[in-house]
Amino acid sequence: MADVFISYKKEDAGRVVRIVEGLRAEGFSVWWDHGIAPGSQWDQTIQQELAAAKVVIAVWSETSVAAPWVKEEAGVGKSRGILLPIRIDDVEPPLGFGLIQAADLRGWNGDRTDQRFLHVLAAVGSVLKGEPPKGLEAPAPRRRGSLAWIAALVLGVGLLGAGLWFALNGGGVSVTASKTGDDYQVNAGAEYQTGPNQQTTVPTTAPPATAPSNSPPPQSGPTPAEEQTFAQARAQRTKQAFQDYLIAYPNGAYADRVRDILLTCRTEQRESWIPGGTAQPVRGITMDGTQSREIACAQARTMATRQADTNCRAITGNVGFRNGRPSVQEAQCTCTNGAAGWQCQIDIPARCDWEQRSVQPVEVCG
Repeated sequence: MADVFISYKKEDAGRVVRIVEGLRAEGFSVWWDHGIAPGSQWDQTIQQELAAAKVVIAVWSETSVAAPWVKEEAGVGKSRGILLPIRIDDVEPPLGFGLIQAADLRGWNGDRTDQRFLHVLAAVGSVLKGEPPKGLEAPAPRRRGSLAWIAALVLGVGLLGAGLWFALNGGGVSVTASKTGDDYQVNAGAEYQTGPNQQTTVPTTAPPATAPSNSPPPQSGPTPAEEQTFAQARAQRTKQAFQDYLIAYPNGAYADRVRDILLTCRTEQRESWIPGGTAQPVRGITMDGTQSREIACAQARTMATRQADTNCRAITGNVGFRNGRPSVQEAQCTCTNGAAGWQCQIDIPARCDWEQRSVQPVEVCG
């Protein structure tokens, strides 16, 4: 079971994965349900993970604030006193969650040195310790006077239209709208003013046409780097590879397609060959004395090299090993000159590298 449970809307997976990977990179264990189709057994898994979590992160976005599933999971975290909301869009939290401090990661690009993400890390650490989170933004105040503002705006539009009609029919009336606090006033025949109560004169003639922009049109289509990242993900077909694409290109040309592919992820047993090796010294001895120290040393070195090769083949000849590669290093001979001639001994550091077969569960998509 993971310490951190993340609740989110699947449409936001490309951005949420940055939070997941960022927390994991800092040593937190994180659980999220991305890439798994919901079902009765999966519902039970969610309940178990949610009950065992020490921190529940609710990611508020334009889509998740209206998602019943996210609000239900966030409600569990709130009832347990371990809820940590994170905003990734400029939205207000759903009813019932507005008084809980939230972390602000709007526009966050995955930079783990960003001060806002550091606040998230500090907040997660505080909740894990049973302390109130620090460094988060205060709850957003509810907007006041919304109905009065709308009513004043409707009235202003109506009077502005009347003023324009009079002007076009010879009346020559200019109409102004002013705001004082939360109240709006509309006046006819006023001049433009500045100050605390600003007034804006509405002209009775059409403004000049806007000059055409000389800025180049936005580029369309994926960049070569994005094409390569997507091609690698398709070749590997692993969940991690597709998530890496979304981290780099959350709004890329293939982002929606990748999110659909991630919904098909499943666990498969995949064979892989893992590099391995061992090191041990080998000894070589001159069998017969010679008249030359150099020849005696060379014979001892040859014997040691052959022994290293024999040892390596003995290991990699077993089932599940391949590509055995013996190697030896340089070493000094110890030689004596006796009645039988020169005899040498050498102890050489040797190594055997190989690849070992491994079958491990891998999340495969597509």
